[in-house]
Amino acid sequence: MSEVMEVSGLSAPAQALFAERGDSSELLAMRSAALSVYEQLPAPKYEKSDISRRKMDAFSLQVAPAFMPDETWKSLAQPYFEADSEHPMLVVQDGQVVYTRGTQDLERLGIRFLPIREAARQYPNDVLTRLHQAVPYDQDKWLALQAGLWNEGVYVYVPKGVICPHPLQFIHVVLEGGRGSFVHNLVVGGEQSEVTLLETYLAAQDLTDNLHIGVSEVFVGAGAKVTDGVVQDLPRHSTAVIVRRAIVERDGSMDWVLGEVGDGYTVAEVGSRLVGTGSHSTSHTVALGSGRAHADMTARMVHEAKFTESDTTARGVMQGRANAVYRGVTHILKGASGSNGQQSEKLLMMSKESRADAIPMLLIDENDVKCGHAASVGQINEEQLFYLMSRGVSEAEAKRMVVWGFLDPVLAKLPLSTMRTAVERVLERKMK
Repeated sequence: MSEVMEVSGLSAPAQALFAERGDSSELLAMRSAALSVYEQLPAPKYEKSDISRRKMDAFSLQVAPAFMPDETWKSLAQPYFEADSEHPMLVVQDGQVVYTRGTQDLERLGIRFLPIREAARQYPNDVLTRLHQAVPYDQDKWLALQAGLWNEGVYVYVPKGVICPHPLQFIHVVLEGGRGSFVHNLVVGGEQSEVTLLETYLAAQDLTDNLHIGVSEVFVGAGAKVTDGVVQDLPRHSTAVIVRRAIVERDGSMDWVLGEVGDGYTVAEVGSRLVGTGSHSTSHTVALGSGRAHADMTARMVHEAKFTESDTTARGVMQGRANAVYRGVTHILKGASGSNGQQSEKLLMMSKESRADAIPMLLIDENDVKCGHAASVGQINEEQLFYLMSRGVSEAEAKRMVVWGFLDPVLAKLPLSTMRTAVERVLERKMK
């Protein structure tokens, strides 16, 4: 074990944990400040989500016992895993890298794709100066906890003018509950660069306690294009708090594509700050809740510069006793004239016990802008079912056809065929 470095504000278990990881003194000081904030801040209260009954203390500061990597993770990741594909991949199981592919080819292009803990050691100036700039930790108790304890995630850096030839795939697997998953992803797209990151979050279905707190910070340079596709398929006893945010410079483009298909309790926010003239961002979310799943999702687009554009789309299907809340927030600040922000939220309830809320919000502080929203929540259309069944289609197949037609506009946005196929399989399984 590395020598324990004494840092004011860190408990002995925390210091032992961070010393085991080889954190620098600068990173240890940052963690100490974040954990101090965590101790001081009260738990946040969400408008439509009561997280007070969830096990937010289901984490450990003890050094995790070492394990020998095996193929166990593949049973969960297989639907998202293409063994014969060329695109680079990094798989993390319970905080340990168990599989990598294609990273050396990226290095020849100057592209960095590696675990964030390793990146913090190899490129401390690049990583530490970016951490918590897009998502400050002092605004929320759980973000402060994440900032103090993050131990997993990826760092992506694409130099100016470089187009990444393949999507970069990150698969996160949890097989041991009770330790907590604190994931931090940091993506930097240099000027005129292009990159696509694919994230998949999975956990064993029999976990009793699984706390997941995740942050993604994306920095999109002038004229750059970044796409981040995320699939979250966490099981019933999982609690997830997630914030994904981008800062987009002049003429940059940020596209979020999210598949929320887990059965756990999730509170998530995704969005972009459009700080450069002519910058652009989209968010496309598809969600399927079953059992007693709870998904509280917010898409937040903040227009800070002139001639910026945003478009958020959500399609959600709730069955069983599942509950969904979707907020679209478009904020056009003073000085962002010529901007355009659009929203569309549509939620479908498949049973009388399911519940859904669509909450559009337009905050406009400037003239000469375009803004619009469309929101709808309702039961499955009985007339559509009757029409299909009158043509000889069974009721179950008719419901399936209506759901697929409802979700397809967003499913088509998923940036990799493997990811689309895997999500479609999950949807098929849950609809049965």
